[in-house]
Amino acid sequence: MNIVSLVLRIHPETRAEAEAALTAYPGVECHGMSDDGKLVVTVEDAEGAAMSDTLIALHRVPQVLAATLAYEHTDAMLSAPVPASQSQAT
Repeated sequence: MNIVSLVLRIHPETRAEAEAALTAYPGVECHGMSDDGKLVVTVEDAEGAAMSDTLIALHRVPQVLAATLAYEHTDAMLSAPVPASQSQAT
């Protein structure tokens, strides 16, 4: 499972249009927004949709002025082998 959280900068008056466009992408959810137009969005893996493609598409939504990655989680990190140089304390 992969999850990312973004802070998108939008004009507050375009919130409804922005949220409609953003949530049309699989795995995208919109959360709270500040008065100055910072919209919190999460993106989860969705079947048939690469996370990277979704993130690029969100940048291209006309109402999105800027995007900042706030958080990333992947389960792949938990199953990756630990390199030998890091497996022993010195």
